[in-house]
Amino acid sequence: MSKPKLLPKSSVNRALNALGDRWSLLIIQQAFLGTSRFEEFRSRCNIPRSTLSHRLKSLIGNQILETRPHVAGKGRQSYYLTERGRALLDAVLLAWAWGIRWGMISDGLPTSIIHHDCGKPMIPKLACDECGGEVTLRSCHREPGPGEGYEQLKVQRMHRRRYAADELYASDVVDLLGDRWTGMVIATQYFGIHRFDHMQTYLNIASNILADRLKALEFNGILERSLYELMPPRYEYWLTKKGSDLFPHALSLMLWADEWLADVNGPPVLVRHNPCGHLLGASVVCGQCEQPLTQDNVTPRLQAATGRPSRAAGKGR
Repeated sequence: MSKPKLLPKSSVNRALNALGDRWSLLIIQQAFLGTSRFEEFRSRCNIPRSTLSHRLKSLIGNQILETRPHVAGKGRQSYYLTERGRALLDAVLLAWAWGIRWGMISDGLPTSIIHHDCGKPMIPKLACDECGGEVTLRSCHREPGPGEGYEQLKVQRMHRRRYAADELYASDVVDLLGDRWTGMVIATQYFGIHRFDHMQTYLNIASNILADRLKALEFNGILERSLYELMPPRYEYWLTKKGSDLFPHALSLMLWADEWLADVNGPPVLVRHNPCGHLLGASVVCGQCEQPLTQDNVTPRLQAATGRPSRAAGKGR
């Protein structure tokens, strides 16, 4: 674990820090797909045994998973989502929705989602609880909250090694957000921060780490560069349509953290939905009939395993 870093207060950062790295996000997704036993997690996530043991303990410590005796007995334990973990359903559905929409789906994750109430395959979307309108980056604006300021976060594995040339391609949202710095760099866009030096100051991040993450995000079509100075060449970084479509997922994580990892002073950021003018409360609904989605009324259809190893297989600790 790295030393605490002084960072702007952000419920998204707090959520990502509690959820953990790429391995932990894969475990959470598999828990929503019904995986509960250690060996099932190991096989479906293609994760080393020691790494899995460490991540399960961390998720239990953050009250996202809990253990219960396995039905087969013999002292074995199974792992299940807690109430706090089940509250991540919106974020998980939106992660799957983004992957389906943009064709970025890992083995064993959904290629489509069926809503039982209308019987149709659909792509979940985030809707305002007040007016029912769809929540997008363009339909919202942000205001300082009562908990704004700076805080020290002990962030897991912040200084990940640089991406190799053949590792720039991320297969899904887990690959993108499983690295804390990458998620934080994306989040700067929501606050109107587009220039390299401004990002570096805001995040208190080393220049080589920032350059590495920007390169990966540009390669994956999440960010695009815009030249604003010729001599020397300097660029601003802006979200593409693909990148902007990550906003509902990030917002769902923010709302989750505001509820379950609340700052004693209140939310650092308030989000207002422009069409109705209300402070945002939001839920995931069916993209076809616009009715609320629950874990009981959706069925994910999974990507068939190809035998392709996970990009990070064997690199856990």
